[in-house]
Amino acid sequence: MSIKDILVHVDGDDSTKAGLTLAVAQAKRFGARLTGLFARREVYAAAVMAHRPSDTLLAEAAKAKVVFDEATQGLDTRWWQIEHGAQEELIAEVVFCSHYVDMVVVTQPTPNGGHVPATMVEQLILDSGRPILVAPAVGKGEAIGERVVIGWRSGKQATRALHDSLPLIKDAKELLVVYRRDLVSRDATTPPVDIIDHLRIHGLPVVGERVMTDGLGVMDTLLSRAYDVNADLLVVGGHVGKILSFRGKAGAGTRHILAHMGLPVLFSC
Repeated sequence: MSIKDILVHVDGDDSTKAGLTLAVAQAKRFGARLTGLFARREVYAAAVMAHRPSDTLLAEAAKAKVVFDEATQGLDTRWWQIEHGAQEELIAEVVFCSHYVDMVVVTQPTPNGGHVPATMVEQLILDSGRPILVAPAVGKGEAIGERVVIGWRSGKQATRALHDSLPLIKDAKELLVVYRRDLVSRDATTPPVDIIDHLRIHGLPVVGERVMTDGLGVMDTLLSRAYDVNADLLVVGGHVGKILSFRGKAGAGTRHILAHMGLPVLFSC
């Protein structure tokens, strides 16, 4: 997959600054078009009931566009604006817009959601069908893709995340695949599949590491190893099922990483 069309969520103030910085860097890196998507909760119930934006919401959109235009000078850009501030409509329209780009960049959500519904980023990961690159809220715009950790298990989510990440990690200097089970099939009747071998065919300097998670959750283990090796990107599948989730709760693994990440994370589902 080539990355030529990127969408970034903005709301005009510091709550999405890290995502915009990361998106601009990726647009420059890939020569991609960058679309700014304004989405923000409506603060006036009357405007929600009337299904029209308040003057306050329109003013925030105008402010957000100024910030976006200043940050993206010299790039090929577009501006999209969601004017429905009700929670369900806002999330649905953000997810809808995500279907028409190669990658979506957002900022790590705050505990209470900030200016958008608290579940918006999670819904994007689960429902967009697109790779979602999440910038840590304290991100400074460093380059990504040189020191990478990939969380691996044989399943749809991890497989999609790994392959969606290939354009981002093609120049990696260090690549660590973290897994819990053997990478090569032990069953003599099954072909000897090996994700390390597959990544080496792509010319990547990959090593694998089997980890034990006793006393430490799977997601905490991934984050811990990423910090240990000073990774600049973590790649994981969006965890939607009970088997893949954190402490047996559907989707909680994704939420756990979103809450505790301190580096950019690429999610796919």
